Amino acid sequence: MENTIGAPLRLFAKGKTQPELALLLKVSQSAVSQMLSSDRDIWVKTNADGTCTAFEIRPIGSRRKPAAA
Repeated sequence: MENTIGAPLRLFAKGKTQPELALLLKVSQSAVSQMLSSDRDIWVKTNADGTCTAFEIRPIGSRRKPAAA
């Protein structure tokens, strides 16, 4: 069965530099660095036209709570 979700970011990133990933995902290199160093469940799908789309899978209602002052 074909995986229509795509690939986990860490797997997609193998063999690519952070600047290359940033260009593919249309984000900054620092955003790529933060995504790779986090525990977030980020996936990347390569579209039919060759562009890439990144998205995060998380449970409903799992917003981060603001830090206490």
